Amino acid sequence: MQTQVIIPLEEFPETGMHLSGDADGSIFGIDGADLRSTGPMHYELQAQLYDTELLVRGNISAPFRLRCDRCLREFDYIATAEAITLSYDVKDKPSLDITEDLREELVLELPSYPKCEISGLECEINSTFGDFRLDKDPEPGVNSATPSGQSVWDALDQFPTK
Repeated sequence: MQTQVIIPLEEFPETGMHLSGDADGSIFGIDGADLRSTGPMHYELQAQLYDTELLVRGNISAPFRLRCDRCLREFDYIATAEAITLSYDVKDKPSLDITEDLREELVLELPSYPKCEISGLECEINSTFGDFRLDKDPEPGVNSATPSGQSVWDALDQFPTK
C-alpha cells in the first residue's frame, strides 16, 4: 500500500486528473492508548491545473480507535473531511506530494474530547451516573441539569471516597 499521495505534473491532462485510492494509515504517526489509526486513509480527489496553480478538491476519510474521555471505553470512529480544497504553486515542479496536507486535514477533524456518542454508542457513564447525552437541549446560562432533572455534578457525589 502506498504511503504517499503524489500528483505527477509532467504532461498534466488539460481536463484535470481524478485521484482515488488508499494511503497507509502509518502516515498519521498516531498509535497511543487514547487514539490510534486503524486503517488506511481513503481519498477521492480532483486536481486541476490553472497556469502554475494546482487546485485539489475532494473528500478524505480514515478509521481511528478512540477512547471515551468519560467511561474510558474504546470505540471506532471514522474521521471524514468533505469538500476540502487545497491550492499549490507548482511552477517548475515535476510532481507534488500532498500527503502531509491530507494528513493534517484529517487530524484536524479528530475530536478533541472524544465521547462514545459520536460513534453512535451509548456511553456507560450515562446508565451508571445519569444522563449525559450530547443531544440534550442546552439551556442558556449556567444550568447543569440533565433531562432527568439531576445535576451533572450529582454524579460526583456517587464516587467512593477514601
